Amino acid sequence: MKRLSILSLVALLGIIILSSNAFATKIAFVNLKKVMQESNMGKQAKEQLKTLIEAKKIVIKRKENNLRSLIKKLNNKKLSKTEKDKLQKQYSKDMADLQQYQAQASEEVRQKEIDVTNKILTKAINIIKDYAKKHGIDAVFETSQGNVIYWNDNMDITDTIIKLMNSSKK
Repeated sequence: MKRLSILSLVALLGIIILSSNAFATKIAFVNLKKVMQESNMGKQAKEQLKTLIEAKKIVIKRKENNLRSLIKKLNNKKLSKTEKDKLQKQYSKDMADLQQYQAQASEEVRQKEIDVTNKILTKAINIIKDYAKKHGIDAVFETSQGNVIYWNDNMDITDTIIKLMNSSKK
């Protein structure tokens, strides 16, 4: 009788284990940072930002050169007080203009970076959702923030998502 009870218990546990596997969750992992850096869309965004920054640097350098020129003129001992006052006012005005331009340029670059990042992430997330639905994946976890300690590389769909992003229409 005791033996029958043990066999029944083992059989019951086997059924429970087998049935729980029928409800197993399929999960995957993606590195969104890598998607941002390696997708064509991410590379294009990086180039756009680089071009914008370089354009702003050129204007800033020109404004700084104008200020240096004014300093040289101000150091001229032969200037009259009226000319010196006029140059001082011009210097103050140009310095304020430079500082304002630098602040605006910094904000413009920051806003552009936010915009392109959001655009890329929105597209990536939509592609990830579609991919997960098509492949019966119940959950996709993001790995670049370091919140996931371990995952099987076979469960990483990052490269697949990059390929899908690169092949999709804009």
